[in-house]
Amino acid sequence: MGVDSGTVTVTALTHRGAVRQVNEDALVMGALTVAGGSMNAPARCLLPVQEPLVLAVADGLGGHAAGEIASEHAVHRMAESGPQLIGPDAMTTLLTHIDDEIREHSVQNEEFSGMGTTVAGLLLTEEGIYWFNVGDSRTYRIRDLRLEQLSEDDSPPTVPGEDGRPTSTNFITQSLGGSSSTPMQPHVGQDREATAEGWLMCSDGLSDLVSNEEMEQILAAAVSDEAAVRELWQAAMKVSGRDNISILLARPY
Repeated sequence: MGVDSGTVTVTALTHRGAVRQVNEDALVMGALTVAGGSMNAPARCLLPVQEPLVLAVADGLGGHAAGEIASEHAVHRMAESGPQLIGPDAMTTLLTHIDDEIREHSVQNEEFSGMGTTVAGLLLTEEGIYWFNVGDSRTYRIRDLRLEQLSEDDSPPTVPGEDGRPTSTNFITQSLGGSSSTPMQPHVGQDREATAEGWLMCSDGLSDLVSNEEMEQILAAAVSDEAAVRELWQAAMKVSGRDNISILLARPY
């Protein structure tokens, strides 16, 4: 089952956070991309799903050379290829090509050795809704005001800290590009839930700092999607904002 309405609203924000000097995150919303800067406020757009549409966040690998170049390349490739992606196999093929391209670029340019990016998002079509990810950025389904994680974390499991907040690790087991010699295997699946109220995609600058329960409370209390995205960002900033923060909130229109 695809997007019955044929249209989605997307509310987006990407920000460098409170500590990092550079924003290595990037966003793609259909033909639109945002990379290489910070947004002062959430932006909202209405997108038709008359042809396949990709929504995703990409998180350049922090501490690696040119992570912002890797994430920007990933979102640009998804934007230009989106209309031709007819299903999950095509999405898998595209992610594999992006992985090869980033690796080839780092081989040809020594200063970019090891650069890579995570990615998490949705492929929306009239026939089906497909989620995908590589790394630890996340995609959630929103149903009954609860968050249900669709993406599969490519990172070791963690337990909450003494204060109940999420704990994080800087280690991920795979990415697009990066230094690992193990072949990349993207996670791709179909969201068959007909009662989804929307989807939330984010980099770990949000999910490592704000618990699912707190995110659910923010989504439930917010008076608008713009307010929800702003308050999610503020929640991460209040508990250090130590990483880049990117958020996409999408809903059937």
